[in-house]
Amino acid sequence: MLGLFLIIALAVTPSAVIEEYLMDNYPWPDVMVENVEPEGTLPPQRPVSIITLRGPIGRAEFLFQYHDGSAVKVKADVTARDRVVKAIRSLKRDTVLDRSLLYTTLMDVRRIPRGALRSISEVEGKRLERSVRADTVIRQGFVSEPPLVRKGERVTIVYQSRSLRVTAPGVARSDGVRDQGIPVVNLSSKRTITCMVKDRGLVYVSF
Repeated sequence: MLGLFLIIALAVTPSAVIEEYLMDNYPWPDVMVENVEPEGTLPPQRPVSIITLRGPIGRAEFLFQYHDGSAVKVKADVTARDRVVKAIRSLKRDTVLDRSLLYTTLMDVRRIPRGALRSISEVEGKRLERSVRADTVIRQGFVSEPPLVRKGERVTIVYQSRSLRVTAPGVARSDGVRDQGIPVVNLSSKRTITCMVKDRGLVYVSF
């Protein structure tokens, strides 16, 4: 019975209550609460609600509200960390990223750069637009979709309508990613037309 009482008492410490509140209301997977200072006596029971008065990161201030209508301000140092994707080693521009080149780690949210990517699935298969050093945080602006069609590559041009589908050989005049319009030379007519990239070596023209 004493052990159960100790577990309950531990669960309602103000630091545990603040941490639980932050984990429930913010997207961070890791929160640390330290140096808790209530401005008054805290009731032994849990608060029915918590309001963030300042913060919630850094030297934050919360208002604990209780069933009997009382409220106590509580200050605390709060550190939150979120996941970011980093390069395992130095990588050159135009590298197509896969899981063997990346790892995820937790970083203080105050230090996470804008546009940082949070999961490897967001990055996998994309191409680096710039070289990066080992342990660099990968950001959205650092990557792009790799081209499905390369400049000078032979492609199949598909002329598509509701009732007709005709194909012709062609040569791409520029790189292209999926659903991007690029100039393509029709090798049968020698005309350059704008085609929509659909897959590797495959472009479409609707008419």
